[in-house]
Amino acid sequence: MKFKQLLFILINSSVLASCALLGPKYQEPNINKPDSWNSNSINAVSESTNVAEMAWWKKFNDPQLNQLIESALANNNDLQSAMGNMLQAQASLRQVEMGWVPTVGLSAGAMTGGMNTYGSSSTMPMQNGYQTFNSNSLMVMPTYTLNIFEQIKKGEIAKLNLAMQTQAKNAVRLGVITQVANSYFTLLGLHKQLALQEQTLQDAEALNKSFETKYKYGSTSDTSLEGMAQYLTIIRANIPMIKANITQTENALQVLTNNNPSKIKLGNKFDNISTKNIVPVNLPSEVLKTRPDVITSEYQLKLANANIGAATAQFFPSISLTSPLGQGNMVLGNLFNGGADFWTTQINAAMPFFNLALYSEIDKAKAGYYSAYYNYINTVRTAFSQVDNGLSKNDSLTSNLEQKEEAIRRATNIYNISVKQYKLGSVAYSDTIGNKLNIDYAASQQNDVKIQQLQSLVNLYQALGGGYMVESNLTQVKKFNDSHDI
Repeated sequence: MKFKQLLFILINSSVLASCALLGPKYQEPNINKPDSWNSNSINAVSESTNVAEMAWWKKFNDPQLNQLIESALANNNDLQSAMGNMLQAQASLRQVEMGWVPTVGLSAGAMTGGMNTYGSSSTMPMQNGYQTFNSNSLMVMPTYTLNIFEQIKKGEIAKLNLAMQTQAKNAVRLGVITQVANSYFTLLGLHKQLALQEQTLQDAEALNKSFETKYKYGSTSDTSLEGMAQYLTIIRANIPMIKANITQTENALQVLTNNNPSKIKLGNKFDNISTKNIVPVNLPSEVLKTRPDVITSEYQLKLANANIGAATAQFFPSISLTSPLGQGNMVLGNLFNGGADFWTTQINAAMPFFNLALYSEIDKAKAGYYSAYYNYINTVRTAFSQVDNGLSKNDSLTSNLEQKEEAIRRATNIYNISVKQYKLGSVAYSDTIGNKLNIDYAASQQNDVKIQQLQSLVNLYQALGGGYMVESNLTQVKKFNDSHDI
């Protein structure tokens, strides 16, 4: 092909590339974002910090919770696995980038032989009537075959894949933070629940003794005594279940921090955990754009958009530059001396002339974009819904918790009154113990609601995408590296 013809092909290809070769220009979908959330938590506090960078768990002022989360972010196995996937994506990007560099092949060989030369006029070395010969060769072959436009698209796609794997890692970080916080609050709550159940059992046993005394003197029936025995059995049965739940929660925390199953010594009490001033307010809906799943779905949309360009790029020329360089000599001693030097350079341009399958590839890529577009819309809508549901649930649990605390105050007042009346001889001892059991029952309900409220706060921050970008000295040191040990 003449040089002018080749130049004409290249110029026209570049013009076409500027128009549509690299695919349709990406445009972010237009979503009607809500101006405000339907729910406004009474525990809310104004925040101006980026939610993704907010260490919201530190608002609880619990050093052990902080340490557990940092340990999980540094050592969690799922997070290390996600980190490995991200490193693979980085390697894939480097591989694509190396596509711009020519490949080089090296080959070398040697041959020796002989032939009968009697009666021959050959001038080559002879020994005992035989002509001997030696052959040596060395070939260095740089090869550069490239579809420029397709290579650009491959680079764009590799970068998007790396970004998606990074967000997958961020999603794992967000999940780890949520699981650790939920498990820790649940563990504190279960220990409080165990103490309340043991107190309830103690009070119920005191009431049972009162019933036995009454039965002994004929002032209560067999039915009442059996009912009391049944009540005691139920309370006793609850205690092993709570202990089993404590063990399971401890083990879950140990797994999250990459430790073997063992007991966890708590340094705080459940009653010391305050839920005041935890929920951020005045947060615009744009904060959800930092959620890993929202970012990932948008990257998927960008990737699908890039795939259209990648399929289209196949219609345009591949530029092939091949430049072999070598030396050869029939004499072994002159391997690197000039004697049969040669070189050649050629440049070619090729493009598909008739390939209907390429049109199907473009249609396939467009269909993928269509699917990714509506997946992105659904992901964002779901994020809005999860945040609003989280705020609503936290509001209801906060109100419920206040009512439970009021019930405890009322039950305590009744018990204090009954104690005074018992001392004056106006009420029976069994009635006083019964009122004490009402306090135990109300406290147990309040404890259960507080566990749910704390979990709702944790889940709300997960819905907001809070905290996954927080780094500490511990998590920075424990990044994945080549010398990482299992």
